[in-house]
Amino acid sequence: MGKFVDLTGKKYGKLLVIKRIGTGSHGQALWECQCECGSKTTVRGDSLRNGHTQSCGCIQKEISSVRMVDLHLTHGMTNTRLYRIWCGVKRRCNNPNDKPFHNYGGRGITVCKEWNDSFEAFCDWALNNGYQETLTIDRINNNGNYCPENCRWATCQEQNNNRRDNYIVSIDGATDTLVNMCRKYGANYNTVSTRIFRDGWNAVNAILF
Repeated sequence: MGKFVDLTGKKYGKLLVIKRIGTGSHGQALWECQCECGSKTTVRGDSLRNGHTQSCGCIQKEISSVRMVDLHLTHGMTNTRLYRIWCGVKRRCNNPNDKPFHNYGGRGITVCKEWNDSFEAFCDWALNNGYQETLTIDRINNNGNYCPENCRWATCQEQNNNRRDNYIVSIDGATDTLVNMCRKYGANYNTVSTRIFRDGWNAVNAILF
């Protein structure tokens, strides 16, 4: 048996050794310790000396708490409208069980990795690009993805005007939706919509070019 070492009064991490209170089932010395947090705990002597135990358990609780903050509570915006918008964007692109999925993920529309992985990234973009409580997120190119290059904040009227099924175009005295005009003139809708909504082309030129 090794020489007895009196740990009374020594400090190990957050623990101050008060007194020896007995022996464990395998012959190890047991010590009563006072933790900096105010709690008392019983610790084996070898666990104190080798640094395995440095608190009553509060250190691990603090670490876990910090991790929870990092994972779930960092932005503190879970109950905000902007957070719900972010969840809705991801849901309709990623969840086949979501009712609007067939109009989004079902058509191949995705959320860019930056936004999909981080609400903070989405929030930063939103606040730096005119987000207001009265505006909704709008894809400039309705066949494009949710990403900084293809999204804006728009009024309901602006967003409705940008819907692929009711964007109105007039050519040679005839007026119809953009989709139908593309069909009529044999233009590729994806190319035309990109020219109009992303590149800012005049609709007639975008179709006839």
